[in-house]
Amino acid sequence: MCNIYCTFAQHLLYNLHFIPMKRTLTLFTILLSAASIYAVDANLQVYYDFGSKGTACANQRSNRVTTTVELFHPDAWGSTFFFFDMDYSINRSNDNPQDPKNAPFGTYWEITRSFNFWQQTKAKDLSVHLEYNGGLGIFGGKVVQGGYGINHAVLVGPEYFLHTADYKNTFTIQLLFKYIADDYNMWQVKSNGQWKNQKGNQIPLQFTFVWACRDFCTLPGLTFSGFADIWGQKQTVFDRKNNTYTDPAKQSFVFISEPQLWYCVGQWFKCPNLNIGTEIEFSYNFTGAGFMCNPCIGLKWNFL
Repeated sequence: MCNIYCTFAQHLLYNLHFIPMKRTLTLFTILLSAASIYAVDANLQVYYDFGSKGTACANQRSNRVTTTVELFHPDAWGSTFFFFDMDYSINRSNDNPQDPKNAPFGTYWEITRSFNFWQQTKAKDLSVHLEYNGGLGIFGGKVVQGGYGINHAVLVGPEYFLHTADYKNTFTIQLLFKYIADDYNMWQVKSNGQWKNQKGNQIPLQFTFVWACRDFCTLPGLTFSGFADIWGQKQTVFDRKNNTYTDPAKQSFVFISEPQLWYCVGQWFKCPNLNIGTEIEFSYNFTGAGFMCNPCIGLKWNFL
């Protein structure tokens, strides 16, 4: 995108038809089966964005910082997980004029609840997953000119938890029905610039896989974690190669994964709360047509 108008159009279309990325789900993999080991956990993460690469990038997103606050809490009826993302621009040039320099330019939050009343039965690893997410953002450079919403999204479905005997390696598989507000009556742009109404997704399902491996590669304090989401969705995304938008009437394949690698560097100076690490976002047809890779580096502070 080369100007504010095109950037806003991309933001608007993106938020009508996408569930935004989940920044981290590391602790979400630890369900009731492992509650006695992990208990409650809360942390703050700070990421620096090195920029986006790939065919889906309308511009090179760089010089951005994201803060994430997340909490995981198990109880007798299941577990709760939530996180808040806040995006900031630290670029003082005009390379990213859509990002305000005087305020955060985007926020997103997600809350999930896993219901499990049968912990003492053979089906203890099977839960019912309920999730909500949404957010908002602003644009306009040094002066805020407008904003956009990330539509309400609700997901529900079965969730199955797998783990090794010592719980150092945990895996969660979810098959979720996904509803996005206004998605079933979403407005689309015709090739001649007029607007028309389209029906929603033919198969509104999402497959999610979440993992966490502690002491990864037998190195104490090293954790490899992340998630992968796969779904099909009717959507309009910007095709950078052809300088146009994809056909909104066609259902396309969408993929996003965010593997993370954290190392507890604080263990060497009696501060086990401090971690350093990296996150790399891989996606296909998520914020644009085609593939995107977005590497970040970060710090994480565990409060509990």
